[in-house]
Amino acid sequence: MIFNWILVNKLAIGTPLINQKDQLFLKEKKIISILDLRNESDISDIDHKTQLLLNKGFNTFNVCLPDHKSKRFATKSEIENAVDTLEKLLRSGPVFMHCQAAVERSPLISIAFLLKIKKLSLIQTYEYVKQQNKTTNILLEQLKILQF
Repeated sequence: MIFNWILVNKLAIGTPLINQKDQLFLKEKKIISILDLRNESDISDIDHKTQLLLNKGFNTFNVCLPDHKSKRFATKSEIENAVDTLEKLLRSGPVFMHCQAAVERSPLISIAFLLKIKKLSLIQTYEYVKQQNKTTNILLEQLKILQF
């Protein structure tokens, strides 16, 4: 599992939990909620029973977002919905947000969230998230959607 703090002790992003070691790690980091951004095609490949067991003890929510394989980008309203969900979860404590590979979706929503709360430029926000999460690789077309 990849785990990187975007806002220390508040918001982390990464990849899905795969075993009990990951579950214990998140508990040690005092994670309260998990925001899963995977879509139907990502989730169809997983063992649902195992995933339910690993997510036990966390407030877990899924907001399905497309990735580059979906042949479309997330819409402005989908991004806003994910950011709104993230904000609600953060009121209860630290959140671990993940997609399949921590490359597109979780970094994209992190950038959208930081743009909203920190009032930095898109470039500054992208560079910050990239610095915190080295696997970040968002297409320019996806970033353009964030210029609301």
